[in-house]
Amino acid sequence: MDLNQRQTSHRPGTATQSKGQSRLASILDAARAVFINAGYAGLTMRKVADRAGISIGNLNYYYRTKDDLLRDLIDHVIGGYLHVFGKLRDAAGQSPQKQLESILDYWIDDLGTPETTAFFPELWALANHDPHVAELVDGLYARAREPLDEIIGLMNPACTPRERRQLALFMCAAMEGLTVFAGNGKPWASQRAQLKRIAIEDFMQLIGRSGGTGAQTRARQTV
Repeated sequence: MDLNQRQTSHRPGTATQSKGQSRLASILDAARAVFINAGYAGLTMRKVADRAGISIGNLNYYYRTKDDLLRDLIDHVIGGYLHVFGKLRDAAGQSPQKQLESILDYWIDDLGTPETTAFFPELWALANHDPHVAELVDGLYARAREPLDEIIGLMNPACTPRERRQLALFMCAAMEGLTVFAGNGKPWASQRAQLKRIAIEDFMQLIGRSGGTGAQTRARQTV
């Protein structure tokens, strides 16, 4: 991911060369690791600098405040997921059904990693108390839903834009909700594979039943 291709909160004029971009990426990776291990309360500039192997002064050269760092951290994380989603779609070929299944399979499996199980619930908790973070989290999920929205439209052109947005929102909410029950170390973690199969099958059917095509199919079935 090219850090210069997105809006960032790091100090203007920094990270304009490849060395600076590499340093910026290492800072954000370090911040993510600290956030996962210590939570937001433990996300200090000193800890991030130590994790990245740089001085606090060097970190402040890129980020003046913790809020600036958090904004870019969230952007960095979702950018990574979108990059993976793009690769999965390319590998799946022209079939939108296979593209969607590939993304959902990866998404739900990722919920079971220790890093994801720790990172996102911590972010949700922080968003409950900080309107600024809540806005950032809402933007994160809006970007995550974009590929779902697009693929839904390809699978069922009869769906209106509003229906596509609602379906993508429901799918995202259902998958993220699995973190609480089937994330790493959670009570239902051992059944994640079965829950994933149920979710994907239900999502596929839901998309097919939506829009004008779905309404026509249901009408024929009742005749």
